[in-house]
Amino acid sequence: MAFAPKACSLFLVVLLGVCIQLNGAQHVPGARCKCPGTIMHTQEIIDDFEIIEKTHYCDTTEIIVTLAEDGARRCLNPVGRKAMFFINCWNRINKDDKQKKRCLKRKAE
Repeated sequence: MAFAPKACSLFLVVLLGVCIQLNGAQHVPGARCKCPGTIMHTQEIIDDFEIIEKTHYCDTTEIIVTLAEDGARRCLNPVGRKAMFFINCWNRINKDDKQKKRCLKRKAE
């Protein structure tokens, strides 16, 4: 009968380990987005932009612009006017990185 308490203890330890692993693997929407916060608009000249589609780890489309003056990166709110301009232009050029400058040359006011 000494075997039963040891087997029970081992089972509980394994069960505890599985629970800890499952708890650490929980999906938290938005937890891995590159943009912790967004702005609606920027008056500064934009040198480059990046659009990151929704993924399983970030539930929003992210628009990251690089400013010409200092190279700083800002995140635009995807429902903002300037962000919508970049999204529409990006789709128009079929998501071709080589043609991104066409979107930057147009007025995104």
